Amino acid sequence: MKKFSKLAVVLMAVLATPAFAQLYSGAAAGRVDHKQSRSNWTPAAGSAAFEDTDAGFKLFGGYKFTENFGVEGGYDYLGQYTATPVSGASVGKAIIKTNSWNLFGVGTLPLPKDFSVFAKLGVSSNYSKMNFSSNGGAFNANDAGTNRKTSFAFGVGAGYNILKNLTVRVEYEDFGKAGESNNNFTLATKTSDSKPKLISIGLVHSY
Repeated sequence: MKKFSKLAVVLMAVLATPAFAQLYSGAAAGRVDHKQSRSNWTPAAGSAAFEDTDAGFKLFGGYKFTENFGVEGGYDYLGQYTATPVSGASVGKAIIKTNSWNLFGVGTLPLPKDFSVFAKLGVSSNYSKMNFSSNGGAFNANDAGTNRKTSFAFGVGAGYNILKNLTVRVEYEDFGKAGESNNNFTLATKTSDSKPKLISIGLVHSY
């Protein structure tokens, strides 16, 4: 009975001790590479030019249950990419803008001298909107399409605490697939698929 009482006292003391918990928010900006499927925009008889990198930014927040594990969610504006297909005298231009809402589980490894590294795995809901215009001929003169694609996503990064509650963070994120293939340039109910990736630097504030 005495042993049980001692165990109960210890257990109550543990439960009464505040667990490690930390709420944080942040913002970052960087370079997006869409890695689009170029074959989808290249006519069978013709060619295409591409611009598939752009600037992007993200707003995010998270909660750390322990020093090593937490969850994080955010919104990412992933910029735009363009494709300019040419077929004979017909010239078209597609502009596709993409953004993402995402949720991750995050694992963090603290390092000496205020450094840390982390990895995260989760899901991303990617929304793409395309506007297509041309001088007619082989392509529709004007067209538009949208698509939302849910995909697995992951990220890796490192942080440095410049102040007690302020961290500089460098990060690489892969948002999976955004959009679906559409290569006939006439029925743009979906956007051409891309695989957006963001390299960013930002600040994280802990509360």
